[in-house]
Amino acid sequence: MNHNQSKAGAGLWLQRMKHFIEGTSRMLAPSRRECLICHSPIQGEPPPLGLCRGCFGQIPWITDIRCPMCGRYEECHDCKRREEAFFRCSRSAVRYNELMKEWLALYKYRGQEKLLPVFGGMLYHGYSKLLQSGEWNGEAPDLITFTPVNEQRLLERGFNQAEQLARHLGREVKRPVVPLLRRVRYTGKQSFKTRAERLADLAGAFSLEEEAVRRLRAGHHGSPLRIVLVDDIYTTGSTLNQCSAVICSALPAEVYGLAWAR
Repeated sequence: MNHNQSKAGAGLWLQRMKHFIEGTSRMLAPSRRECLICHSPIQGEPPPLGLCRGCFGQIPWITDIRCPMCGRYEECHDCKRREEAFFRCSRSAVRYNELMKEWLALYKYRGQEKLLPVFGGMLYHGYSKLLQSGEWNGEAPDLITFTPVNEQRLLERGFNQAEQLARHLGREVKRPVVPLLRRVRYTGKQSFKTRAERLADLAGAFSLEEEAVRRLRAGHHGSPLRIVLVDDIYTTGSTLNQCSAVICSALPAEVYGLAWAR
């Protein structure tokens, strides 16, 4: 894809995000006229996602996709060597660079949950890319779910960021959000582990929310359920693949990953 095509693609999804961003901006307090990230004063029109133009302009949106499986912006060796994929494909909104790492830390570790509309609005870009993938034809999913955290992490943070993102998206696109999974074993930070360590560590780490699965089985007949599984970060896809395997073992489902960053 050349530079002009990339700019055209970025313009297209920005147009599609317009109404979503306007709705997200209305969630912000009307008296707030400063950037939610850098707190610089904002004049004039309501800012996109509650950010000043400087901060908004630094967001590393993923617009060029090289790997059709995981949506990576460059060649992906993780997908090539994966022995079996239980998810259909995955898309992410932004590249996980140092700036995005800092922003996520504000929300995830420093208790600034007021930033949820910012991250939720950014996630919508990845969602729009998912709907544009070849198998969707613009159709909406049957439901949205999320990667669970264990009780220790939940107690430390007070919330599950993946669940918050999923519920924010569900409200905006009017799709049900259903908790399908429980994390039954603490696995630690996956980003510091080798691929082999991740695969071994994640085996048996997730189980089903049996009541939710039972209700879906009873109420759904026909074609497989289209399920979007939300997480904050996609690293190698090991967590997504393991979660998808557990879901598909119990339900007739097609699982699609959606992450804020990768």
